[in-house]
Amino acid sequence: MHPRAMTRSLPMLPGPVTPPKPRILLPELPETLSEPMFYLSRLQRSVLLSTPGLEGFADDLPGWVPYRSVSAAFGHDVRAIGAASKDTGRPFVWAPELENARRDWYYIEHPLRIRGKVYNDIERYIASNGATASTVIEGIDAKLRASPEVVSLLMSTRDHPLVFVGEDDVMGIDHRTFCGQNVLGSVYASYREEFLRRLSGGAPSVWDEPVLKNE
Repeated sequence: MHPRAMTRSLPMLPGPVTPPKPRILLPELPETLSEPMFYLSRLQRSVLLSTPGLEGFADDLPGWVPYRSVSAAFGHDVRAIGAASKDTGRPFVWAPELENARRDWYYIEHPLRIRGKVYNDIERYIASNGATASTVIEGIDAKLRASPEVVSLLMSTRDHPLVFVGEDDVMGIDHRTFCGQNVLGSVYASYREEFLRRLSGGAPSVWDEPVLKNE
């Protein structure tokens, strides 16, 4: 047999393997979620580029990404996300703009005017007056009044549960113990419910009561 008849063509070798890109961000939240989600604005781009595991999201901002991806990238126990989701009964959402203290994220804080005094942000107000329920409510109320963009973000969360998973077992759920009061999430959810009630009743804004029509 001729030597050439014995040769076989080799299969094409694959080219360089491109690392899979993280899941594309959701530009907005759907009515039903399959997993907890975390909001990232364009201001977070530098944070993502410097955080292994999140850099692939940097060019797609803004949007919502899986909360587990964010938690894992910062070295948190992602089992806390599952525990919190189990507690709420369905997937929840969160955004850095709703937090009471800026640690890892960038966002704009407007000065708060409360009882004749001006505070740089809600973190300083709570630090000056104590982390009581009434203080947190008053601080969030002032923050929402001063920040229409945060109101818009809050309303974009639909009716999904709001849960903050971090290292504060009062303001949120502690990722180390899987326990917490989630005060921030509860207060923001109450405001969202009230805002929706007002808007559905025909109020011109979330800060106005619906106008009663004469029969």
